[in-house]
This record gives sequence, structure tokens and C-alpha cells, in this order.
Amino acid sequence: MSKKKSKKSNWTPPKGYKNYFYASSDEEFKAQHPVGYVFLVILGLVALLLPAIIFCILVGTDSGWVMLGFAGGFIFGIGLFNFVAIIIKQYLGHWVSIISFLIGGIMMLISWLLCK
Repeated sequence: MSKKKSKKSNWTPPKGYKNYFYASSDEEFKAQHPVGYVFLVILGLVALLLPAIIFCILVGTDSGWVMLGFAGGFIFGIGLFNFVAIIIKQYLGHWVSIISFLIGGIMMLISWLLCK
């Protein structure tokens, strides 16, 4: 009889995902790819901050509601950063990205409507 292989779900965070938030969580990747790690950190920061910065540039900063959009862009960036984390095998699951995109997008939409 063949053993049934259990598939890992990519929808939810993996077991032990809380360890990803420690500074030592990516030491193995950093040791194997010292130059690539620097580029990965830069890519992660760009993915995290770029949606918020672009939102502020496109909408302007005349209204106080732009802070809601900036926060929404940052939350949207968390979803993008989650895809960058795939490279170092620290992906938190599809739901983290989907929820980040939805919440961040709704916050940016509300901010954009209130800033008009």
C-alpha cells in the first residue's frame, strides 16, 4: 500500500510562522547569499513602501484623509512583501496577501473618495 502524502496548504500560515518575525529567522539565507540578501531587503522595502508613496503622489497631500490612504498603501504593501518572503521560504499564506490587498485597497479607495 502506498502512503498518502499530506499536502501543505498555502492558504494559511505554516506552523511556527511566529519565528519569521525574529531577526534570526533568515540567518541561513543571509549566510548562503550575502549579496542577494541585501537586494532582497531592498526589494522588500520597496514592496512595502511603494504603494503608500505612489498613493500620496497621485492623490496629493492637501487633505488630512491622505493619511488613511497612506496607511492603506502600507497595508497593501504587506501583501506585496509577503510575495517577496517566498524567496526565503517565509511565505505567510494566501489569506495574508488577500486580506492585506482588500483592506489596504478599501482604505485607499475611501481616502481617495474623501480627498476629491
